[in-house]
Amino acid sequence: MATTPTTHIIGAGLIGASIGIGLTTEGWRVTIADADEETQLLARSIGAGGARGREHPDLVIVATPPGVTAEVVVDALNTWPHAVVVDVASVKAPIAEVAERTGQAHRYVGSHPMAGREVSGAMAAQGDLFRARPWVLCAGQASAAAVALVMQVADALQCDVIEMDARAHDRAVARVSHAPQAAASAVAAALAPLGVDDVALAGQGLRDVTRIAASHPQMWADIARLNRTALVETIDHIVEELDEVRSSEDIGAAMTRLIDKGRQEVARIPGKHGGAKREWEAVTVIVPDEPGRLVRLLSDAAAVGVNVEDLSIEHSPRQPVGLTTLWVLPQHAAGLVAALEDGGWTVAGG
Repeated sequence: MATTPTTHIIGAGLIGASIGIGLTTEGWRVTIADADEETQLLARSIGAGGARGREHPDLVIVATPPGVTAEVVVDALNTWPHAVVVDVASVKAPIAEVAERTGQAHRYVGSHPMAGREVSGAMAAQGDLFRARPWVLCAGQASAAAVALVMQVADALQCDVIEMDARAHDRAVARVSHAPQAAASAVAAALAPLGVDDVALAGQGLRDVTRIAASHPQMWADIARLNRTALVETIDHIVEELDEVRSSEDIGAAMTRLIDKGRQEVARIPGKHGGAKREWEAVTVIVPDEPGRLVRLLSDAAAVGVNVEDLSIEHSPRQPVGLTTLWVLPQHAAGLVAALEDGGWTVAGG
């Protein structure tokens, strides 16, 4: 087993604290610091790392807001001339360019763990946040030894490592991460003219589309500035697709074309465990909003040997019940429906 590097984390928000908890749990020697003393104290109190002593770190992880990441990376390279410095910002090329100008890029590795939550801060940190998620490494001019050190972090956190060029990464995340945030927020913002009763009509579709609209805005301001070119290009693409629907003489045909394009592309998004996407069938059950009912539903499904591949819950705003949709393999759907109905459940669809 390779010796774990003495690791110092700068930035104790959601990502930095989650990395700290994960590495500490794996037995790494981790220290963590934050410009905000209250945030720093919280991160240390939840096990994300300790206070740094006189020992110089082997590895410095910069987990600061994207807008200041390049500056902190340069400072870390200068402060610890023998340490490998890695950042976890979601935009890579601008930071790599700054690191290259220092003449110390052989000690810098750009990285981006593709994980997060709608909530921010150390209080939301989870040691398993990155498990089975992609962790992109943009080696650039980094030495093989520097890359290997950062690979140890990803391995300890049980990530799926993907190596990419920094600019290719930025173009890709504009489409798979940054533009979806803009689109989700735009759909949520369109609710503004609606009254309370109107919004109460919302179904699971709106909840799915707007889930990430609750994200912290300041972080996204930094990301948008750093990745402006790729983000604008992607938004232009989305606007063109929507404008084609808006301006078409036959809006139904245009909507059909757009949905068909979307169906083709969404099929390319990896499915469970990163494998090929599989077709599942929905079995929707009316579940009373009472303690233990959801557990019983899942237990009843397991009792007949059906694995629930995914699950969604839609609460009725005026009824003490919820619609719970179990996504299962098509060959199991009919048997599950029969078993649940025999068990007294009301199946609303399937």
